[in-house]
Amino acid sequence: MMLKQSLLNFLKTGAIPLLLTGVALRQILLVHTDGLSPWHGGGFGMFASIDRDERRVIKTQLIDCSHQQEFILPVLMAESPNFLRAETYTHVSTFPTNHQLRRIGQRLLSTDSQNPIAKLHQANHEKGCDAKVQLQVWRLVYDGKTISYEPITELVEVQP
Repeated sequence: MMLKQSLLNFLKTGAIPLLLTGVALRQILLVHTDGLSPWHGGGFGMFASIDRDERRVIKTQLIDCSHQQEFILPVLMAESPNFLRAETYTHVSTFPTNHQLRRIGQRLLSTDSQNPIAKLHQANHEKGCDAKVQLQVWRLVYDGKTISYEPITELVEVQP
């Protein structure tokens, strides 16, 4: 009976602070190791960071036989609304993984897509040149003196 009462007292007074501490520590760990935006996963640290979803960029380059071109995904999304949903872009930039970037790259190169990268890739393929796409997520940082962008993920290269 005494053990049951002790357990109930712990659940009433200690379990919730312990759970919240675990959530906070997990969020801090994911921010520093996996590129999670500080504004997500519990939101701890969001008021001390300029790293927000709308400030993150997925840098996209098409590299073919002759040159490379850089594209801005939100512009492609505006030109080709069926290519990628805004929610998907936000999700990938908020908590980026190599798998998600590869999926976007494959979608960019797919022949059934009507985005400008797919059209360029198709034109290059007809000339006998296979292109590849490189994607990388970047975040805004402030070091006390300057504001700049730095990469969060490794460069992900996708070939058809």
